[in-house]
Amino acid sequence: MSITNAKLNQIVEQLEPEVFPLSEYLTTHPEIGGEEKESSAYIAHFLEKYGYTVEMDYCGLSYAFRAYKPSDKPRIALMCEYDALPEIGHACGHSLSCGISVLSALAISKCFPELPYEIDLIGTPGEENIGGKVTLAENGGFDRYQYAIMGHIFSSNVPQWRILACNDLYITITGKGTHASATPWEGHSALNAAQLFMHGIDLMRVQYKPFMQMHGIIEEGGVTPNVIPDRVVLNYYPRAASMEDLETLVENTLRLLKGVTYGTNTEYTAMQRFDTYAELHYGKTAVHTLMDIFKDLGMEAEEVPYPSGASDAGNVDLVIPAFHLGIKGSDSFVDIHTVEFEKLMYGERAKQTLRDGAKVIANFLYQTATQPELMEQIILDWKKYRKKE
Repeated sequence: MSITNAKLNQIVEQLEPEVFPLSEYLTTHPEIGGEEKESSAYIAHFLEKYGYTVEMDYCGLSYAFRAYKPSDKPRIALMCEYDALPEIGHACGHSLSCGISVLSALAISKCFPELPYEIDLIGTPGEENIGGKVTLAENGGFDRYQYAIMGHIFSSNVPQWRILACNDLYITITGKGTHASATPWEGHSALNAAQLFMHGIDLMRVQYKPFMQMHGIIEEGGVTPNVIPDRVVLNYYPRAASMEDLETLVENTLRLLKGVTYGTNTEYTAMQRFDTYAELHYGKTAVHTLMDIFKDLGMEAEEVPYPSGASDAGNVDLVIPAFHLGIKGSDSFVDIHTVEFEKLMYGERAKQTLRDGAKVIANFLYQTATQPELMEQIILDWKKYRKKE
């Protein structure tokens, strides 16, 4: 017996020609994070034509929005991303991802107007840089919702991405410069201190917990070989499987940095320039439900075996359960954030991606909204993971 709703799937097919022009507009008018003025306005105007009230600059964040229909019903949030990348446009797939959220909401609204939940659309700018969901989550933008969900375009279907908690360390080491040949004994090399620090990171990796990661580069390493460098700048991204592990990793890293600079008679400053991204919980009830939906729709899907990367969607998950699906947007593997991937946002293949993603998400919305025990278990899974009970 089919577990997806045939009428709902049919309405997704019917509405796709109305929604694809929205994705197409975003694709052909890319705006990078923090500059999505025209993109957010276009989406808002589109949703207003379908009866939504749109609150712009939601929670004080420029180009964020909340689109809703007034009601006393409990609510579910569909997240929309619409920022592009410099030079290569929507090679991130956000133009189609946004369309999937919009199409899912419209299909549910048309098919089941008496659904016991309202489905709101939350515009989340700056995923690729400022992490707009972090600001929205911190400012209460998701507090009223049962859960939040979206799909991201990739080369495979995935019920939930396993992502890592992540932040950054911007380290400046200062020493004393001098001529490297004439008076080297007068200097304190910031570069030597940096070398010892980086070597220490490599040695510490053998004692890292699973999925603890440190990625770093030297942004400034000196000016010329015959001057002992008095300033070196390192840029590192620590990642870990949980916020708690991330905190431990950063503490150990700073302890190493303190010891290295003390031993080399240099000094350091370490600052975090960007918001910390949280990990996503991996709720088995939701994952199994989504896998069944993929299967019922004849779409091959796979669970991700281990976590990698980071996303501001994890910070929504600190407040409510958040689901970040992978939606297959190509017939063979194409690496994301490439010119080749941007080409997948056009034409018949893009329309298929739009329909496929909307069918999966719309059916998940329908099942959770009409099966109280399913909704209850999904939230319980999350509460146990976040230690909220």
